[in-house]
Amino acid sequence: MSSVDKQLRILFIDDDKATNFLNKHIAKKNAKVGSTVLLDSAFEAINYLEKQVINPLDKPDIIFLDINMPAMNGWEFLDVFYNIESGLIRDIEIVILSSSDDPNDLNKFETHDTLLDFVKKPLDSKLFNDVLLKLKS
Repeated sequence: MSSVDKQLRILFIDDDKATNFLNKHIAKKNAKVGSTVLLDSAFEAINYLEKQVINPLDKPDIIFLDINMPAMNGWEFLDVFYNIESGLIRDIEIVILSSSDDPNDLNKFETHDTLLDFVKKPLDSKLFNDVLLKLKS
């Protein structure tokens, strides 16, 4: 982030609407957060991000991404995400937010040097704040 005073734009991608609702509530309690967008599918998220080419001021600063989703999982989302126009996705941080205990998921995370963090669900205020502290300033 270029400015200390900048309000963060957060995108949550999770197929569980109750989880998204909780995540938004946690994010809104943080003074650094200006806006949150909740999407319940990876396909919907790709479409949302591609529209940001038209209005890049609305692009998220950070994405919290679930892994286990129907149709397109989080890893498949990342494959598509990294092929979106680079000027658009530059500076978007991605955090895996998952309940997965699969060691393969942690191994995949460790091979993606572009991912900011891997956080276990459920998200809480402390975890959320810890992630924000890892953001580049």
